[in-house]
Amino acid sequence: MENRELSREEIIGLIAEFKSEVRKNLAKIDFFNGKIEELTKLLGDAKPAETRKKADKVRKPYQLSKWDNIILDVIRENGKPATSKEIYQKTMAMAAKTGIAMEEGKMKSKINQCLVKLTNRRHDLKKLKVEGRGFAYAIV
Repeated sequence: MENRELSREEIIGLIAEFKSEVRKNLAKIDFFNGKIEELTKLLGDAKPAETRKKADKVRKPYQLSKWDNIILDVIRENGKPATSKEIYQKTMAMAAKTGIAMEEGKMKSKINQCLVKLTNRRHDLKKLKVEGRGFAYAIV
């Protein structure tokens, strides 16, 4: 599309055309609003489906895995907020006792996933900043 200056007559013509389109669209809106009112009267007291509010779904909380339970036990046994380092060490030791141990990298990843789930999704734990030590986790 080339850039050129419009003449006065062309501008007046475009304005008239746009105003005409606006009037047509306003007439359509009035027509459809009238139809909506008629159909709503036919429904009676029932509200149209689009104006009904959805009932809030109550989601089941995430189930606790063996790893989640071990982490919660470690924090309970500690009796105070446990640092990430303490949680990793004690959870790995307990996992070895219960027979669910894996490679160290996989276990750290699994513990991290569980901590995220317990703090952000289930809100069973609260994450606290500990100066010089990273984070500590406490049971809510």
